[in-house]
Amino acid sequence: MGVSGIFHTDELPAYGITCKEVEDVSKLLKLSTNDAFIIVADEEEKARNAITEVQRRAKIAITEVPEETRKVLDNANSDYLRPLPTASRMYVETDIQTTVISREHIKKIRSNLPELPVEKKVRIIEQYDLSEDMASQLVRLDKVDDFEYIMSSSKIDPTTVGSVLAYTLKELRREGLDVSKIDRMILKETFALVEAGNIAKEVISDVLVGSINENTTPKETSIKLNLIMLSEQEVEDIIDELILENKKMVEDRGIGAMGALMGKSMQKLKGKADGKLVNKLLRDKIQNIK
Repeated sequence: MGVSGIFHTDELPAYGITCKEVEDVSKLLKLSTNDAFIIVADEEEKARNAITEVQRRAKIAITEVPEETRKVLDNANSDYLRPLPTASRMYVETDIQTTVISREHIKKIRSNLPELPVEKKVRIIEQYDLSEDMASQLVRLDKVDDFEYIMSSSKIDPTTVGSVLAYTLKELRREGLDVSKIDRMILKETFALVEAGNIAKEVISDVLVGSINENTTPKETSIKLNLIMLSEQEVEDIIDELILENKKMVEDRGIGAMGALMGKSMQKLKGKADGKLVNKLLRDKIQNIK
């Protein structure tokens, strides 16, 4: 506050203030032996401002340690040095030589900054045609790098990959599975099986769970769990058999039997055939029944 002085009873009498003057002030203020007083010496307005600050700090000190800069004492204690500086008191360090940063250096740093989450979300929506919710989940779960790693060497539907990373893994975690064991290589091999037509996308979750529990590769898991896709001829044979078993329903309903037979087909095939193929074969065979 810039006052000439602040004196308190812990250090008085001193500074030209006599013992009698201390006693007189104590009597005037009706102080007990556990009380203290403070004298602020300066012009009245400045002194009043300073004493207000003293009162504020005293009240803070009753409940907590005031935020301040303190100096270390020789006896390993500390003592008040000055208040913490505010923004108005911050200034350039005068003892350090000025460093000039070139625009080229700034440009180089800016070009290597990580992509902001909002920018990443917008980019993958536009680049991979993902839904906003799926893109948000991939960003929030920090799965964008895994997603793009898989997509970099695969032509599989981006939504299928995104769905597994954003939703399937989360569901498996809720079921108590240690999804940290599902690394990029397991994911990449699993999606490669889907892309090659070896397994259906509907059994991806089963393959991932089996690979972890049995400590096997996705391909080994697919074979062990009998999830390898059937050939088109094998699928057609099963559909022929199913139509024969339900011949009367097909004759009565015609193409209207599609829904019921589609459900029966997928149940019998147990995920070992692509739904589009099953639908096409069923429709063609029903329409050709006379």
